[in-house]
Amino acid sequence: MSFIVNAASISMIVFGVVALLAVGLGVYWLFNRQARLRDIAKLRSKLDELRPTDPEYGAVRALYTSMVIDAHRWGFFHSDAGAHGDSGGAHGGGEHASDHSGPGGDH
Repeated sequence: MSFIVNAASISMIVFGVVALLAVGLGVYWLFNRQARLRDIAKLRSKLDELRPTDPEYGAVRALYTSMVIDAHRWGFFHSDAGAHGDSGGAHGGGEHASDHSGPGGDH
């Protein structure tokens, strides 16, 4: 009888630890997602403020593009991908190249 009680208590402890770990990882992923989306929005606004002739424009654009690619890979834009398609929406980096094209600016 003692063996069954010990085995049951150990299995319940292991199950509880695994359940807490799963909940903790889920909460971390949710807050990490919100933080990354907020960071992407900040970079997008900074990129909109800069002109292509600014010295930091290339670095900001590369970082923004990298973050958007990572966000797509991790599924952060899954909820609005169907409404805008793959290249649309506020996070689409494809249309940004033509935003600042002035006279004679071939992108």
